[in-house]
Amino acid sequence: MRERDQPVWTVDEARAADQQAMAEGVPYEGLLAVAGWQLARYVQHRVPSGAVAILTGPGSNGGDGWVAARHLARRRPVTVIPVLAPRFPGAEGWVRAAQAAGAEVVEGDEALARLDTADVVVDAIFGTGFHGSVVESPAAPWLHRLSERRRPVIAADILSGVDADTGSYDGPPLEVLATVTMGAAKWGLVGYPGAEVSGQLVVADIGLPQHSFAEVGGRWLDPAVAQAWWPRVGTLVQKYDRGHVVVVGGSRSMPGAPVLAALAALKAGAGLVEVVVPESALGRVTTSPALIVHGVPEATDGDLVWSDALKHLVSRADAVVVGPGLGRRVGTRLLDGLAILHKPTVVDADALRLLAEWNQPLPSTWVLTPHAGELGALLGWPRAKVNANRREAVLEAAKKFQVPLLLKGRFSLIAEDRTVWVNPTGHSALATAGSGDVLSGMVARLLAAGLSGGPALALATYWHGWAGELGADALGYALTAVDLVDWIGPASGAILQGRTPRAVEWWQ
Repeated sequence: MRERDQPVWTVDEARAADQQAMAEGVPYEGLLAVAGWQLARYVQHRVPSGAVAILTGPGSNGGDGWVAARHLARRRPVTVIPVLAPRFPGAEGWVRAAQAAGAEVVEGDEALARLDTADVVVDAIFGTGFHGSVVESPAAPWLHRLSERRRPVIAADILSGVDADTGSYDGPPLEVLATVTMGAAKWGLVGYPGAEVSGQLVVADIGLPQHSFAEVGGRWLDPAVAQAWWPRVGTLVQKYDRGHVVVVGGSRSMPGAPVLAALAALKAGAGLVEVVVPESALGRVTTSPALIVHGVPEATDGDLVWSDALKHLVSRADAVVVGPGLGRRVGTRLLDGLAILHKPTVVDADALRLLAEWNQPLPSTWVLTPHAGELGALLGWPRAKVNANRREAVLEAAKKFQVPLLLKGRFSLIAEDRTVWVNPTGHSALATAGSGDVLSGMVARLLAAGLSGGPALALATYWHGWAGELGADALGYALTAVDLVDWIGPASGAILQGRTPRAVEWWQ
């Protein structure tokens, strides 16, 4: 099975995969046996010695815990704490098998004592079928105990209380080492705050079908996909063959933002990059000798306006970035002018605000790169609503604007038509001023190289995330957007070498 076939599933898709496997002749008990064995293998790998406590619930998630207990008890001390009585098919046999292998089943005060001294705790209480408030469930006292005692946790399939479709979670903070999810990642593991509370994401192969079971498909970006989209550069090229990017933005107060985008486009391989700013900002632009900077007519307040000079510069480009440092007073006539030219265009930053005011159909050659707050403004949603269901938000925006769209953040989402790509690369050090400008420049370089909107957004996001990871390895949270530009080259090496991102581990 190729990595590029790895999907991201809704709860309904996960259930459909189980049902299809059983329809093809795999018994429920067989799926449970493999899932529990994979869980045990990972626990043994991650915490090779010491006592294990396993919290189990009534359903299949609890079943995974009982099966894992049987395997682990043959090697080390294992305590099973049944938070709720097991009711999954075949439960009596798996409980008996775990005890025969040496697992102890305890409750009450003794269970609390075992929990407090365990070297690792496996959470197998509730799985993907859980909805509602976990703090009002029977799991709550146990989760609070784990939080208070700061015990290391490995979650089976999904942390108890995390909504598997959205990522919502109202439980206490836990020391989660990893979540071993079965068959494919669930949307809640890349949603918010699910992605924050789940630890290392480990996708365990248990023999389920890997295709999507719904009209909307979720897919991981991975080395094979990135390499397939990577621009090819011939040996006889000259600069115009490598793509001509024009960055439109800047203002008296923010003259540097368009330069970051332009430098990123240049470092990403564009042959010629020009920066267009208002005339009064021209003297404040600190730039590279490799960039060409133009000042164009401006309004009396110093903000950029559409003009014949700007039209002439943009009309020569293979791809355009509009928005970095533009300011909040620029009028929608700028978008009118750009739309007529129908150039591949990255709409970012302050230009995204103009879209909400513009209310016109977007050219099919445009792509949008909002963060949650900007996307909320485009949809008329609060930022919190966007982050409460990022998949729904990005699909709604792609439907509304009819262009490929990127929702930035941890596990960035790229929507094109009815497909959503999930990006595994990145580091929290990327949450710094100017990082988004760098990404916009990289997207424009790929558009200028001939990639269509969806692949350009996806590959640039994957590449940008790699640059953030490598830069953070070297500089930690001292990484700035200026530093980030210098890691674009090394990040391209990571992609071409086929290096695997660290956020997701595929457990075969």
